Amino acid sequence: MKKLLTISAITLALSYSLGAQEHGRPRSNTPAPTSTPAITRTPATTMRDTSVPDSTGWVRFTSGQGRFSVLMPGAPTDNVETTQSEHGPYTTHLFILKDIPPSVYLIGWVDYDPSFNFNRQAELEANRDNFVKGIQATLLTSSPTTIDGYQAIEFVCETAERVFKSRVYMVGRRPYQIVIGTPKGQDDSVQTSRFFNSFKINPS
Repeated sequence: MKKLLTISAITLALSYSLGAQEHGRPRSNTPAPTSTPAITRTPATTMRDTSVPDSTGWVRFTSGQGRFSVLMPGAPTDNVETTQSEHGPYTTHLFILKDIPPSVYLIGWVDYDPSFNFNRQAELEANRDNFVKGIQATLLTSSPTTIDGYQAIEFVCETAERVFKSRVYMVGRRPYQIVIGTPKGQDDSVQTSRFFNSFKINPS
């Protein structure tokens, strides 16, 4: 899951000046790029996604291509990156929303080439480890879990200024990651519970 993590780390660094990024090879079988990736950035609405506001000011964001829905404080933007590798092309999607006060919401997934085989647990662990390294954070807690019937890892890490809470899912051959990052000292328990608990995947 290297590319998802790379995009997440870069985005956070650009948005919050979290420092230099680390792009080492993950300890799973995720393919390494063999050429410079082509990156496109388009508003989420151009991907035939929908955002429906509710009475609290949050919106229910639904991604047709991502096959998920989630409640967020606003509509995110979509970053898409396709990379050629020795195991075939794979595409990473990252939705990001910067909230006020300065929290960040991230949702990402990767579509691998059908011929590429990988270890599911190793992908979950590599996702966690690369994300922590990418933002130069310290891992505080991590636990394997099952969420809505899907194999997952839930973890919390922190930098000098912020706390990041994340869940990583494996849904078929597609890994998903959701993240909320908030400044230290800010009580984000209500927002985190609402964001995490509202994330639903439609695998069909």
